[in-house]
Amino acid sequence: MRKLPIVASLILFATSLAACQAAAPQPPTFQAASPLKVTAIETFLGDIAQNVAGTRVVVDSLIPIGIDPHSFDPSPQDIVKLAQAQVIIANGAGFETWLQKTIDNTGDQAAVIEAAAGLTPRTPREGEVAEMSDADLVDSICADASSGAAQAVTAGAAALPAESGLFSVQLTPAADGSFSGILSYSTDETGDFQIATAGGRLDVSAQPDFTPLKINKTLALTCQNLAQGLIVTLTKGVTYRLTISGFASAQAPLLVGPAGGVHHHDTDPHFWLDPLNVIQYVQNIRDGLIRADPQGTADYNRNAAAYIAQLKQLDVWIQAQVGAIPPERRLLVTNHESFGYFADRYGFRIVGTVVPSVGTEASPSAQQMARLEDRINATHAIAIFLETGANAQLANQVAADTGVKVVSDLFTHSVTAPGGAAPTYIDMMKFDVTAIVNALK
Repeated sequence: MRKLPIVASLILFATSLAACQAAAPQPPTFQAASPLKVTAIETFLGDIAQNVAGTRVVVDSLIPIGIDPHSFDPSPQDIVKLAQAQVIIANGAGFETWLQKTIDNTGDQAAVIEAAAGLTPRTPREGEVAEMSDADLVDSICADASSGAAQAVTAGAAALPAESGLFSVQLTPAADGSFSGILSYSTDETGDFQIATAGGRLDVSAQPDFTPLKINKTLALTCQNLAQGLIVTLTKGVTYRLTISGFASAQAPLLVGPAGGVHHHDTDPHFWLDPLNVIQYVQNIRDGLIRADPQGTADYNRNAAAYIAQLKQLDVWIQAQVGAIPPERRLLVTNHESFGYFADRYGFRIVGTVVPSVGTEASPSAQQMARLEDRINATHAIAIFLETGANAQLANQVAADTGVKVVSDLFTHSVTAPGGAAPTYIDMMKFDVTAIVNALK
């Protein structure tokens, strides 16, 4: 459990602002046995937590129903709600990217339970990510190099920014009359990166001992004053040294970024789309509530056991429903990388995603869209599945080009209001499974 800080001045401002806003949805009407204030970040997580809390505690949800958590930006009212909570329940695993910043920028107050703690992130299975041809990689490098003005940097003076970009590097004279320089670079992502420059020599090595990095591919370039491109695998948190030498001029172009424009992530946070993973959520929430409210230990243990039994029943039900789909038709094309754990559990194959990321903010390139269409045609996938709130424009274009259908409005990140189609986590899973089965069987 962690501590969430508070900023008093921000709270005062946000409280006055919140008073002018419409009232939030009211919590359950039962009289809670404990005054413990608990806030879950997502609505599906709030429902899971409420099943553990039972009638002892009212669990509030921070993100409104139907809002995409990937793009959520907390308002002052939201910070007030977090500050007033004694326990905050987050999915974790990198899902709430804004939460840590909020914690870092405020003072110490509420305990934070990471529901996904202890679960092992999945590794994409072979064939889930389409391999780019050398021609595709060259096209991607040239497109990135022409997308904006180069940022001026001086070799040896500072590290390159972690984000991708085109740079104009100021080099220093060498004894042989050429120019050279050393730059450091680190990334917050793990995956294949493209590093391109003009003539001369480009070497990449890794700290702490600056071991030369294996070069996956070397590409010849003839665009934007670039002559050579390297494809290398970089690891999150490692500092790399880029050594440029043998240049004829004091200025060298340098392009650095994810290969093919694909932003790789080392953690897929969508654990909850496999109900057996939610058993771990329940256990973590149970233990966190017991630490915050020891007098409720018996209640939390009893409620958690009952809900785990429901999750196991849900898993059996899903397996029975999926059994109606012939194995060769269990092919998923989704809006973004979210159904991996579901696919692993129930024997589906991920053909591809419209947005090549575990988040929804990335934008696919033309090459990525073309590769997705090629994979759909090659595998004979018949549907693209979109969650509620997803922009259907790109999916509709892919569907028009390939002849597949678009199945929209799956509930993957939010439950519905009580009178809706999926007011609970279990209802959400049943709704989605029914939609998938009906589309594919």
